[in-house]
Amino acid sequence: MRKNIGWQEHQDETKYEIRVLFDGGDRILWRRKTKQMERWEPFDPLPEHWALLLQKTHARYVRRQAPYKDLQLVERLAARAAS
Repeated sequence: MRKNIGWQEHQDETKYEIRVLFDGGDRILWRRKTKQMERWEPFDPLPEHWALLLQKTHARYVRRQAPYKDLQLVERLAARAAS
């Protein structure tokens, strides 16, 4: 089973917890939540989010905590989102 990747981010004086879920196949689900929210909400990632996900996935791959196919998937989707 794939591990989710997450981090915290500040936007407009709001602190979000971001979570990226590998949903099987070529699907990646982006979710975020604040302390005030009860549920995770889906959102459309910005190019900065894709760059950070690529960086974190690469670091996990180097530490042998993520398979190469995850790194390839993130690279492909990040390039598609940038264009």
